[in-house]
Formats: sequence, C-alpha cells, structure tokens
Amino acid sequence: MRFRVFHRTRYVYRAPVRDSYNEVRLRPATDDKSRLEFFLLKTHPPVRLQHFRDNWFNYVHFFDLPEPHSSLTIEAQSTINTTSPYEDGKPLGVTFAALKADLDDMVQPFLGSSRYVDLSPEVWRLGIDIRDESDDVFEVAAAVMHHIFREWSYAPNTTNSSTHMNEVMATKRGVCQDFAHVMIGICRSLGIPTRYVSGYLYNGPDSHLRGAQASHAWCEIHLPGKGWFGLDPTNDTLADERHIKIATGRDYHDAAPVMGHFDGPPGATSDLQVELEVRRTDG
Repeated sequence: MRFRVFHRTRYVYRAPVRDSYNEVRLRPATDDKSRLEFFLLKTHPPVRLQHFRDNWFNYVHFFDLPEPHSSLTIEAQSTINTTSPYEDGKPLGVTFAALKADLDDMVQPFLGSSRYVDLSPEVWRLGIDIRDESDDVFEVAAAVMHHIFREWSYAPNTTNSSTHMNEVMATKRGVCQDFAHVMIGICRSLGIPTRYVSGYLYNGPDSHLRGAQASHAWCEIHLPGKGWFGLDPTNDTLADERHIKIATGRDYHDAAPVMGHFDGPPGATSDLQVELEVRRTDG
C-alpha cells in the first residue's frame, strides 16, 4: 500500500516561553517492509533542524528555540510504501525452548521492566494462565493480544502519556499506548522479547479500527531466525501493511513522536492540538 501522511502538532502556551528543546520521531522507518519515498519536517517558528540515530536506531530530529514564543507548530509530511510482514503466513513453529536458547544481546533490553512496563508476579501469573499448555511463541503472543482485546475497555481520555501499565492492569481501561504496554509486560514476563512501536494506522472506508485518528501504538515480538512481528491489541489484529511504523523502543518513552521541555513563567502551561491524515494513494 502507498500512503501520504500529514501530521501537525501544535502547542499554544498560556504565557510566552523560551529555551524550548524538542526531540521529534516522525520520520517513518525504512526496512524491507517499508520504503520511504518522501519526508518533510518543518516548524513554526522556523528553526534549524538537526538529526541523529538513537539507541534503538530511530531517526530523531531535534531543535532548540531560545527566543520567546507563544506557540510552536511541528508539521511532518510523508509518502511511504508498505507491505505486510505476514505475506508468507504467520511465523509459527518457534518453541519456548528454541527462543530461550537464542536470546542474543540485541533483544536483551526488550525482556525486562522499563519506565512504563513492570514484570510483577501478577503479570507473570496472568501470562501463565493465558499461555496454558501452548509451546508456540507466536500463538501465545497472539493469545495475549486476544485476551487484552476481550478483557480491556477502549476508553479515550481516561489515561495520559505518563500512565504506567500497573494502573491500566488495575482499571482495565485505556487506549492503544496502554494496551501495548500491558501486552509488552505480559509477553516479557513469559520470556518473549517484545518492543513498543509508535506509528500510524490506516483506517479504510470499510474499516472500523480504533486509534487511527491520532498516532497509534502496537508491539512487536522477536522470533529467532525470523525477525520482528507486530501485533495490535487495540484492534485484535496483526500489524500488517495498514500499520506505518515510525519508531520503536522499550516503551512509550523511547518512541514518543514529540518530546521536549521549555522554560517559562509560573503557569506557562500549554494546550496541545494534533491533526493527522493518512490517505491511501494506490487505489
């Protein structure tokens, strides 16, 4: 599928601020399943953009805006081609014994607790119950996805970007970011390397997918000899060509689309406005 994406993030401050520093992860990832044709990032007020690759190989733009300003707008435009990682079917056949025998250094950061993910005994017990007697890693991960979709309620505006998975485990309410964190915690408790993915979701004219109105989140598990495969617990679906990957990490903190700070007088809070359009252009 070929998509054009327009993403605008606008901060309006209640008093002028200065020394705003921001890191932006909005450039779609490029791999054997995603080919980036065009990308443009701009801001208002205009700034000099720089970039680097972070520890998780995400493409990060950063900038500093020292002058006083009452608003900040960040716009990203992309054109990207995607194909499904599941064109050859589901990656079945990897056992837990085979997984444990082939855990290299690359996947170690995706096996433990992180800022928003906790591997508590309660999470482990839930994972054991969901696994039951299955020994196929992908089938177990898919079962975790099905369980979250069935048992958790999709409830916008009940959580925020700093909500920990433990709160979501207790309330069983949240949005795509929260469900991704819960699934990551359950899968990691079972020894499955699992990472957080931020990106976009195309919701076609005949689709009824949740989370397509803003930046979306799902997770990927790693299978030795096969690679990373995405699952979307918010929609109980495989992450296929409709999912446009932007960044990955241990949790939201590593893959947030926009993250920064500023200096200002007391009460200089900001109001956030986000606009997103994902349009298919190949038919």
